[in-house]
Amino acid sequence: MPPTRRRPNFVAFIATGAILGFVLGSVVAHFGGSRDTTEYGRSFSDSSAVLFLGILGACVLGLVAAVVAVLLERRD
Repeated sequence: MPPTRRRPNFVAFIATGAILGFVLGSVVAHFGGSRDTTEYGRSFSDSSAVLFLGILGACVLGLVAAVVAVLLERRD
């Protein structure tokens, strides 16, 4: 009998990617960049910047994790 191949758990891949993306985006927003608000004419509070970049990071890394899971499932 041939060995059974394990399939990746898509929910676990996407959730892990989203959590890592949120953490990474939040860290970048909190510690990175200047706080000069005159550059673009808009000012955001620190908590808003952390939330926006955290959600952006979660979406991007969640999508990357989903692609990796699909590639792992389709390999021979």
